Amino acid sequence: MIINYLAEAGHGEEEMSFWDEVISITFDPAHIIGEVFWQVVFDVVLVAFIYGIVFKKWILPKLRHQLHKEIDQEHGIEHHDDHIHIKGAKDHD
Repeated sequence: MIINYLAEAGHGEEEMSFWDEVISITFDPAHIIGEVFWQVVFDVVLVAFIYGIVFKKWILPKLRHQLHKEIDQEHGIEHHDDHIHIKGAKDHD
């Protein structure tokens, strides 16, 4: 295979083969711990924090409030503390 030829071209006779190095890196405890650490960093910190807190708690409510305000203006609805007014409707305040 061409990949074996390319992998062997960068290695001398006394060194490990490409696939031996792949296996040794894959099962190295330090490499496994590093992979788990970065998995936690990206999944928990970035995905959970940015999506769960920043997007869902800060950005989405602002977008929802802005959209709700635009729809209310379009339909002539005024919100008060305990009730709403719908302009142009005879059955409502």
